[in-house]
Amino acid sequence: MVSIMVNLRYFPYSLREYQSEVIEFIEEMVRKRTNVCIHAATGFGKTPVILAALLPYVLNEGRHIIWAVRTGNETDRPIEELKEIVERKNIKIFGLSFRGKRDMCLLARELNIQDYTGVSVLCKKKRKNCPYYHNVHLVGFLLKQPLLFSEIYEFAKETDMCPYFLQLELLKYAKVVSLSYNYIISDLGWTINRLVSFRNSFLVVDEAHNLQYAASTINSDRITIGSVKRALNEIDSFKSDKAEALRIKLKDLMKILEEEGRKIRGEDDIFEPKVVLEASDLNVEDLSLLVRYGSLIHSRQIKEGKSPRSSLFHLGHFWLAALNSLNIDGIVFLKFRENGKFVFEIWDMRAEELLRDKWDKFRVCIFCSGTLRPIKAFSETIGLTHYEGKVVPSFADPSKILTLVPIELTTKGEELEEKMLNKYLEAISLFLECIDSNVAVFCASYRIQEDILPGLSDICCDLDKELFVEKQGMSGDEARKILDDFKSVGRTKKAGVLCATMTGRFAEGADFPGKELEGVFLVGIPFDKITMRTKLYVNYYSKLYGKEKGRFYAYIVPAFRRASQALGRVIRSKENKGIFVCGDKRYGNSKYFHLLPDYIQKTMVKVKVSEISKLKELTKSLK
Repeated sequence: MVSIMVNLRYFPYSLREYQSEVIEFIEEMVRKRTNVCIHAATGFGKTPVILAALLPYVLNEGRHIIWAVRTGNETDRPIEELKEIVERKNIKIFGLSFRGKRDMCLLARELNIQDYTGVSVLCKKKRKNCPYYHNVHLVGFLLKQPLLFSEIYEFAKETDMCPYFLQLELLKYAKVVSLSYNYIISDLGWTINRLVSFRNSFLVVDEAHNLQYAASTINSDRITIGSVKRALNEIDSFKSDKAEALRIKLKDLMKILEEEGRKIRGEDDIFEPKVVLEASDLNVEDLSLLVRYGSLIHSRQIKEGKSPRSSLFHLGHFWLAALNSLNIDGIVFLKFRENGKFVFEIWDMRAEELLRDKWDKFRVCIFCSGTLRPIKAFSETIGLTHYEGKVVPSFADPSKILTLVPIELTTKGEELEEKMLNKYLEAISLFLECIDSNVAVFCASYRIQEDILPGLSDICCDLDKELFVEKQGMSGDEARKILDDFKSVGRTKKAGVLCATMTGRFAEGADFPGKELEGVFLVGIPFDKITMRTKLYVNYYSKLYGKEKGRFYAYIVPAFRRASQALGRVIRSKENKGIFVCGDKRYGNSKYFHLLPDYIQKTMVKVKVSEISKLKELTKSLK
């Protein structure tokens, strides 16, 4: 048996409040072979705490740790902490952050192939003749310390090895592996399981509240009418009777999809794949032929040094998947407009069904997040039955926090009427006048953001505050620049204002230490708009859990998780000061109150909009 004192021995820093308690809790659950759900705010130190609790079992019993994160960009964090432990505690243990072929293929970089499918096809078709692949061999000194994926990539590049397959060689010796969710919740898992036994591993799922949505993307797919147009251009390169027959059917498909698009009622609607295909006279044999033609196009493009992309290939797979998904409860077929285009989507809502068999493959699973509450709701929606939950109180100091809920504000309803819009702008103006440091205005949706932006821009101009705006569909590079510029303003005397959405990239995962962000104004509650998609989602969950609980799980909890994530951007340590305006009277509703962070619950005061002006005096009392 591993004692708690042994576990604490591997913690690399001075222990803070609740950390030893959580280490002991994990150790007890591991001994009982019981899964763990931990709700602890960002900044608590979940990564070193969990590593410290599990490493004795790795070192003494030969176990492994598989650390799953939301995106590939987040894989380095656990290995960076492992490096700290190795250096400070003078232990020998090898681990790595693992990335997919898209990030690791040298040949794809040379050919400027950036999409996952293109890189996967390239590797499959060129591997026999790839010099990087055939040059892969294990280099012993790489095993001396934990490695980030970038370190593996740079070494492989310098020695003309394939970084991806070098990773796989190193994986055989790794005791700690950090990777994206996809390697756990999709069929990609076999890649890891054959080298690092799941049965002998502890699985840690970071930011686990995202699992419900990550699972739904596994079998989901979409096409546009543009996909059919591109497929028609591709089919023209094949000269045969079969190709000509397919070309005629694809032209019919395009007309039928255009008709389907024009019949959309509201923002989105459902369509019947079988009806569309029968009207186009497309059968399974035709769809399989589309895939084969697409594969030939891939081969041709690779020979020409181009990125292997084929709409014929994608189109064939999409409709075959649609036919295979007919009459499966939890899979629906949606059509909607997006950026002026008609989109047709296969949407899989079956998170619990897709995930529930995953967890028993591991020795123990540990799920952690700053927004895991209510833990029962989380566990049910991911199909987790055998677990113990732990809610860690926030380290936020209530004497450093102010929270106001203006009782006159709400975004409830289909549209934000002019009178309510003006009330919001008045409240935001009073809020910005009272705070001299960086603040964020997080809107419930892009529609709400669009409504308030003109007025917010005028307010910022009048108050001499620089405005930074998150735009829908912006690139990663654009987002990083906005974030960096906003943070740099916060480190100067001139304060900045970030206007973003609670559903966007800045409301979750972005770090704003110290003066980089001290206040947040929430414009509304980020409930999903009542569209066909939302109705289908709530109805499906109501079938699973009952009407009241189904609506709570599918509609209420996700909204308050988003709001809590946005609020959490401010509080990153016990020293942080936070000024919050939860701009919707429903935040004070007793039915929802428990879904908010504990530091909001402890400090919330209901006020009139005009009373927001008191913030200027109240902030002086903050420690």
